[in-house]
Amino acid sequence: MGSATVFKDQIAHFEKQYPVHVADTMSHNSINGMAEAALGAVSGAVIPIGLSMGGYVAMEMLYLAAKRLAGLVIMDSNPHAESETRRKKRLAEHDLINHGRYVGMTRAGVRRMISETHMQNADLVERIITMAKEPGQHIYETQMHAIINRRDYAAALSACPCPALIMYGSEDKVTPPTLHHDMQNMIPRARLIELPDTGHLITMEEPQQVIKHLDVFLTEIKYQA
Repeated sequence: MGSATVFKDQIAHFEKQYPVHVADTMSHNSINGMAEAALGAVSGAVIPIGLSMGGYVAMEMLYLAAKRLAGLVIMDSNPHAESETRRKKRLAEHDLINHGRYVGMTRAGVRRMISETHMQNADLVERIITMAKEPGQHIYETQMHAIINRRDYAAALSACPCPALIMYGSEDKVTPPTLHHDMQNMIPRARLIELPDTGHLITMEEPQQVIKHLDVFLTEIKYQA
């Protein structure tokens, strides 16, 4: 899905103070390719901030260039490689797509992505459906391929040399809270924050809460662009 849309409110807030670069997650068929492109697009120290698949890209940036990271922010993501069970489910979805069953994000799909409370926000639901539909079937398949073939990041996280912030929604059905506790236990200097009554898309469900916690994190690590 479109990274810029997912982070629309956060970009508007932070670009006033920091140089913000949105990684290209639609032109590469691997998490490695996305991360290499992101690292190559900027110079000097970086703070990868990623949600869901963007979290995989952020962790891949850590794997590739740990010394360049001044900080790391991972939201609603998974530090482990794709499980065989989940791989089979994704491949089954791929088969449906190849048989002409691609419809983009449905309301049922959105319900899995956000909390029941935020499902009452009709504007938010429509924005998510539109965001997911815009890239089209080819991008969806490309990103699915990248996600299925990602590496395990446990070793990279355990050796993370910088402070890290991990945020997740308490009602996340896609990447449950236990995965974020796993990350906190792996990373030497990690802060874990749970946003109550939110699901998998915390940057869209509770944009101001995410901004608040990012502000605190960036101030505490004394990041200067």
